[in-house]
Amino acid sequence: MHQWSRPRISICLAAISGITAAILSTSAVSRPPPPPPGPTAEVSLVRQDQSDCTNANVSGSDPSLIGGTAWVVRQPDGNTSVKVGIVAAPNTKYQFFLKCVKILGYITTEDEGSGENTFTFPTSSVGSVYGFDMYPDGAPPGNKYQSVQVKFQ
Repeated sequence: MHQWSRPRISICLAAISGITAAILSTSAVSRPPPPPPGPTAEVSLVRQDQSDCTNANVSGSDPSLIGGTAWVVRQPDGNTSVKVGIVAAPNTKYQFFLKCVKILGYITTEDEGSGENTFTFPTSSVGSVYGFDMYPDGAPPGNKYQSVQVKFQ
């Protein structure tokens, strides 16, 4: 039977520790952490027939008027994405606008009135304060929604 001396054990343990450290440092270099998310905002969609281009007079203080939420994220690639979830009139196609800029697309509600969609637009197409609005074609009063202001400083 072979007996190990203390110096030989120490050398083996040091070698194992060195190899382990090299493997761990190499794997850390080859797998960088995911990039941090960009700035975010969460705003309510409020039943209100009209407002200015930045929705300066829109407030989410009355929960009975809130019909949805928009989650806004500025992406590092120069675009902004907005995910919208609504509960509104059932089986209805809503136009969703970047207020006073352009239509972003449509959200169609199901039988129970819920709907969602995600949109993307160039961040440079807006300033640091802006809003969204949403309504079906030919919407009578009471069927339009304005977002609370989106503010990025």
